[in-house]
Amino acid sequence: MKRMLLVLSFSIISFTATAQIDYGNDIQPIFTSNCNSCHSAGQNSFNSSSYSAVMASTSPSSTYDSKHVIPNNAQGSPLVDKIEESPEFGDRMPQGGQLSTDEIDKIKQWINEGAHEEVQTSNEIESDYPDKFELLGNYPNPFNPSTVVQFRSPVSTEFRITVYNANGQQVNSLTGRTVIGENDFTVNLSDQPSGVYFYRIRATSNVSNSFIGSGKMTLIK
Repeated sequence: MKRMLLVLSFSIISFTATAQIDYGNDIQPIFTSNCNSCHSAGQNSFNSSSYSAVMASTSPSSTYDSKHVIPNNAQGSPLVDKIEESPEFGDRMPQGGQLSTDEIDKIKQWINEGAHEEVQTSNEIESDYPDKFELLGNYPNPFNPSTVVQFRSPVSTEFRITVYNANGQQVNSLTGRTVIGENDFTVNLSDQPSGVYFYRIRATSNVSNSFIGSGKMTLIK
């Protein structure tokens, strides 16, 4: 599945921030109900039986070769890749079903908040919650065939991005959802020729559809 996102900094529009995620009340019940039958007591590289087990779980070198949970980086965490559509390695988890969008969003938000065991105080989370959308950059650029875009988001909201070639022809359009904190998305243009591409992006709440910004990237094959 191709995922794209390019973002410019912009003023916050009327969104309601999501409450901080509590591991014990919000995350462990998801693991207990959906994962523990296959991922507890060390049967697999991911152990979902407790907070300490989750944080210690490490994928083998033959796959992701990293901790399953990377604090403050949901999109880079193998756990998130495995519960979303079309994981990089193996089948989507949990086997025989899938988590709801709300459950996946909670796990991603929890990771982007720092993957803490307990809810942080206002002083502790002050630096974790951005107060505006902030573009951190994309790398590499020029690229072939993909580039990673990083940005920080103060809210969890839907977005739509449309990509055009230099002739103004639309070459791709997709929707997605941001999470609070740092977001990493991959732009893959492997099916397009070398050249300069332009994008437009809109953020969508329940009551509005607001133009965010536009930019360009260069594909060199």
